[in-house]
Amino acid sequence: MSLPPPEAAAAESTRASSWRAQRLLSSPHRLCFFWAGVQWAVSAGWWAAELLAGPRAGDSQHMVPSVAWHGLWFSLGTMPLFVAGFVFTAGPRWLHTIPIDTRQLRVGVGLFSAGWLLALPLAGVNARAVAAMLLAAAIGQSLLVERVLALLRTGRPGERVHVALITIAMAAMTLTLLAAALALATGCVEWLQPLAHAGLWCGPVLVFVAASHRMLPFLGDGLWPALDRGWPHWPLWLLVSLVPVQAVCALLPIMAPLPPWLRFVGFGHLAVVCVASAGLTLRWVGHPAMRTPMLRMLFGAALWWLLALLLLTAAAVPALSDESARRLELAGLHALGMGYLGGTLLTMATRVSAAHQGIARAIDGVARVLYVVLQTAVLARLCALLWPQAASVWLPAAAVAWSFVTAVWLLRHGRWLGQPPRVRSRLSQSPIIAAIEKR
Repeated sequence: MSLPPPEAAAAESTRASSWRAQRLLSSPHRLCFFWAGVQWAVSAGWWAAELLAGPRAGDSQHMVPSVAWHGLWFSLGTMPLFVAGFVFTAGPRWLHTIPIDTRQLRVGVGLFSAGWLLALPLAGVNARAVAAMLLAAAIGQSLLVERVLALLRTGRPGERVHVALITIAMAAMTLTLLAAALALATGCVEWLQPLAHAGLWCGPVLVFVAASHRMLPFLGDGLWPALDRGWPHWPLWLLVSLVPVQAVCALLPIMAPLPPWLRFVGFGHLAVVCVASAGLTLRWVGHPAMRTPMLRMLFGAALWWLLALLLLTAAAVPALSDESARRLELAGLHALGMGYLGGTLLTMATRVSAAHQGIARAIDGVARVLYVVLQTAVLARLCALLWPQAASVWLPAAAVAWSFVTAVWLLRHGRWLGQPPRVRSRLSQSPIIAAIEKR
């Protein structure tokens, strides 16, 4: 039997390793992460272009305000598919049940992605057309929620807590999308910004807190063993308690002024959670596990969680002026969204896509550079808020840096997601990293 010539064998090998859209259906994280990466890069590129272009004249009655659209897109456009890819990959392992068939996610992912991407060119033309696209995205998201519920029903009862919280968050994102579509359809565009803030807390923040408690050591148990015995998972429930309180504080002012007593309650609640989070997180300073690049990156993201809570607590001080409170609150929300959520997302999405691709060293030079640029983007954004005299420089710089991170991540990992896995050569790794992979 004659062997094929070397040129033919090389061509066949190239075809086998080439990017194919069909491979996105081989696992949930490939399909969801790819389209989430597209959303991430497009939304970041659009926002950078908006800031570099400067203010534009237009009929504001029919246009969607760009600032509100920017916040809504990050909270409810970029994050949901990353969340779906994660829960459909890790969820079956957590629940000890059968993995889901990726083909069952096609319609939901397709509707969600098409709704958001088609809404972009319409945002500067007609708000009601955008409302129709958000409705399509909400329907797509609801189909994904339905699949998570089916997964949850087949899981072990004692293992459902974290997946149940993530399911609630995904459902909350669906409801927030529906509310945003209704606000646009009825001309109540002033609701978009509060909905974006509430959606951020009820959706991505709830997901990341639940997943961090399940997988990562920084916000987990072990700080006070006596409290652990009397109140299992107390760090999880304490942090989760932020979600409804902050959502109410975001939505209530659009209907009526916040009563003074509620401001005091919000301030005290934030202060308690901030102190507890500091104790949970800072105990890891100097721990030998921090020599691992991935854990250092995740720890850096956890420090942004602390700073965000500190800024939000300062913003809630009842005696503070409205302008100072507004700036501190926005700084806290950006530290939360870009620093904590963005840093954790970049690290974990990089790890998941690289590990499933058979790449043993996920946190390489490129990943480190992207992480450093992301930190630079967060710092620049906070400087724009806390040093408003130089905002015209810091704000575009933050947007360009953020856009760079998203574009490079999509180009690199989007290519991997459509290629077959490589033959993996295992490297030695931290015991904590090994434990994270098993969780």
